Amino acid sequence: MKIKIKEKPWDLLIVVLLTTLLILAVALIPDSFWRTLLGLPFILFLPGYVLISFLFPEEEPLDHIERIALSFGLSIAITPLIGLALNYIWEISLIPILFSQSFFIYIFSLLAYIRRRSIPPDELYSIEFEINPPDWENYDWIDKALVMATIGLLIVSGGLAYNIATTPRTGERFTEFAILGETGIADDYPTNLTVNEYGTISVMVINREYETVNYTVVVGLGNDLDEMEDVGDIAPEFDLSFPSNNTYKDMDLSLDHEERWNQSMNFSVETSGHYRLSFFLLRDDEIYRNLHLWIEISDQED
Repeated sequence: MKIKIKEKPWDLLIVVLLTTLLILAVALIPDSFWRTLLGLPFILFLPGYVLISFLFPEEEPLDHIERIALSFGLSIAITPLIGLALNYIWEISLIPILFSQSFFIYIFSLLAYIRRRSIPPDELYSIEFEINPPDWENYDWIDKALVMATIGLLIVSGGLAYNIATTPRTGERFTEFAILGETGIADDYPTNLTVNEYGTISVMVINREYETVNYTVVVGLGNDLDEMEDVGDIAPEFDLSFPSNNTYKDMDLSLDHEERWNQSMNFSVETSGHYRLSFFLLRDDEIYRNLHLWIEISDQED
């Protein structure tokens, strides 16, 4: 059986089909083997191939090997450049990269097809190959054994690739614990207040432990919070109003892997002085992370 790509743009249609199938796989069957299988050529080959098809639609000057090599090389260059652009105009995550690179592939597939239509058929780049079943009668037993061994190795390699692609990979286990200012970033903290003036901060916890974890967030005010005893209950709305003496407030939470907890807190102090506002993250009743802010409380101006 002979397969020929010249007058009909079957190669570009296959590229568009693979890209569309990847979009459907991400939308309908996330974290599947098909997503990984389609994603590899989408990142490593297709962008460069459609660009080469647009730049060199003629048979000359590139041969098949050069086109394949340039397709891989250009794809490895194009994908980071798209990511760099996304860093300024959108964000670097799965969906923006998927749609941006798909848009690139669709546009250059169309442009390559338009350029091919303007070139005489006898000058077009062509791909032709023939698939014939093996003639077993002309094979000796050594050739037959080598063919069967090759087929067996391909099956085993495919199974290993499937297992690697579908087995979840566990990265570094950790928990993000941060104090954020009113703007939602680690800055602009209310560190200089007057008596009874409220300051607002947020506490963020992100579980990256690859398992569900039970935490306790403990907040305290004072000059020395080394001892963790007499922990008091926190109000349901987690709105803090601290007296001048040492006070503890706490909240229990359970987070799944990649789940985020973010809670805004208001606090005020009745007496002027220099205080340490401390935040402890407990896991299994032991201090797992701790942070603090130094707060300067001054008398109210008359």
